[in-house]
Amino acid sequence: MTRSTPRSLAVAAAVTASLGLTACGSDDKDDPNATNLKVELTDKGCSPSALEAPAGKVRFEAVNNGTGKTTEVELKNKDGIILGERENLTPGLSGDFSLQLDAGDYVVYCASPGDTERTPGKLTVTGAAAAKGPTDPALTKAVADYNAYVQEQSDELVKRVDRFAAALRDGDLKAAKDLFGPARLPYERIEPVAEAFGDLDPKIDARVNDVADKDEWTGFHKIEQILWQKNTTKGTKAYATKLVDDVATLDAKIKDIDLQAAQLANGALELLNEVSSGKITGEEDRYSHTDLSDFQGNLDGSKKAFDLLKPALVARKQQALIDQIEPRFAAVQKGLDKYKRSTPLGFALYDELTPADTKTFASQVNALADPLSLVAGKVLE
Repeated sequence: MTRSTPRSLAVAAAVTASLGLTACGSDDKDDPNATNLKVELTDKGCSPSALEAPAGKVRFEAVNNGTGKTTEVELKNKDGIILGERENLTPGLSGDFSLQLDAGDYVVYCASPGDTERTPGKLTVTGAAAAKGPTDPALTKAVADYNAYVQEQSDELVKRVDRFAAALRDGDLKAAKDLFGPARLPYERIEPVAEAFGDLDPKIDARVNDVADKDEWTGFHKIEQILWQKNTTKGTKAYATKLVDDVATLDAKIKDIDLQAAQLANGALELLNEVSSGKITGEEDRYSHTDLSDFQGNLDGSKKAFDLLKPALVARKQQALIDQIEPRFAAVQKGLDKYKRSTPLGFALYDELTPADTKTFASQVNALADPLSLVAGKVLE
């Protein structure tokens, strides 16, 4: 859920214009085993607002032909868990995701971050229930191993946030600033899963322009604003307590999450989109400029999901796709490694990047996202 500040809008526009960015799409739109659904993002939400598909493989595509009021689409189950989403679909962009869906009713929500007033649309999936979960050992192992990874990162997040909150309560400004970026790293690795739980992600990770009522703004970035703009820990105690509680709630919910293989691939792509369409502008950590650590977390999480899906891709004779993706992951990591530093954060501050650096990062990330967008469709074959 990323938005740009006025300062970063100019940077984002320059990067987009120079690269001629377009959203990545999958090559499974002609798959005879998939149902293709398409919605247009409009000022009021999704059009059409009511959709229907048979149970099984569904490819969901959203296109923005010009609205600035709607930039993301989410598909939720009856429990409000986000199964698939695409964000940052500004005018002229499109995005898609593929899932295996059981019969039942689903919510389709098209809006912008912070907008809670939209009337949601509906997807009705009919017919016999789709098979639950992966249908082969490679995918079964990928999902199980990814669940373990997410739980490991969530447990680490709890520990790091506890240390961060302790520094805030102790009034130790330097320690709190040093712990801010490292505390966020596990969250950035599993951000798509965290976002699946509705309002937990905004409570933990919203920027000031993501919330309609500024008095309700909480989480990492509220604390970041106080630490760096006011240069004090005063006033952070209540926010620290709430952050600890919200992260503990997330950790408990993650223990019961039921993922499918396509969600790993969709999440891997979404993590890259977080970087290329939002964080590359420096808007994420706009007060502390600790953005490069977040970049690393997003890249780590994306590559972990991809690595776990590789055996399934090999079994589906997709070695050529793997050979496209792996060197592009390496190229992004190599570019990021140039900015590693022997500091508590582990990276240079975002201010050290030149416009040419951000352009290069965006180009490399989008070059990676292009073939990575094909993985979800392939693992469902």
